[in-house]
Amino acid sequence: MRQEPRYVTGRAGMALSDDQEGHMSTDRSLSRCSFCGKRSSEVKHMVAGPGAAYICDVCLELCLEILHDPAPFSPKALELASRPPVVIAAPQELPPSIPEVKREAQRAIVIELEQKQQDRTMMLRELQLYQEHFELHYVWIRPPFRAGFAFVPRIIFQVSDNLGNLWAGDRGGMLLARPELSSDPNLAVYQGYARFSPLPPLDTRRLTIWAADPLGQFEQPPLHPWQFEVTL
Repeated sequence: MRQEPRYVTGRAGMALSDDQEGHMSTDRSLSRCSFCGKRSSEVKHMVAGPGAAYICDVCLELCLEILHDPAPFSPKALELASRPPVVIAAPQELPPSIPEVKREAQRAIVIELEQKQQDRTMMLRELQLYQEHFELHYVWIRPPFRAGFAFVPRIIFQVSDNLGNLWAGDRGGMLLARPELSSDPNLAVYQGYARFSPLPPLDTRRLTIWAADPLGQFEQPPLHPWQFEVTL
């Protein structure tokens, strides 16, 4: 008989799930690891964190290996960073008292920069400035992922300006497959954006943008990060 998973509870010890009415239920047996998405029945131990955050024993061991690896960007760290977010649960609809806020950029700068590297293309389309953050919209063209990939690794961005400010990694964003944009069966098209905060200072005149495919280091020859210069 399989032993039930052991929970180590942090500030919260309840998993969230949707019931038929769209409300949250508190059934710990429905918990999923926030790093790999495995359910409690698929792992030996599950550590409960704040809210609906959980981590299984396998991912916890992986994190410990990354912490003890002296390399700043080890293959294991890049693989972990490229995983998509695990959606534990969400209400089916917003409460009537919370109005939907339409998101509009205060300023949009058309970029239209393109670089090719081997059989991959990165296209920066637009820079959108909001009240407290900015977004970089892009199109990524590459060969379709081989069988066995359960997700599309996100692009890792780093941005600096002429004043020495640095934005390392994005603060949210989205990546969508756009098969209708591709006329070549040997190429897949992905459209997305990366979010950064805070906004660049008003006297920023130039942005240097690096974009890296986290799986590019495993190619032969390895892929180097794309680098773009954007004038504001």
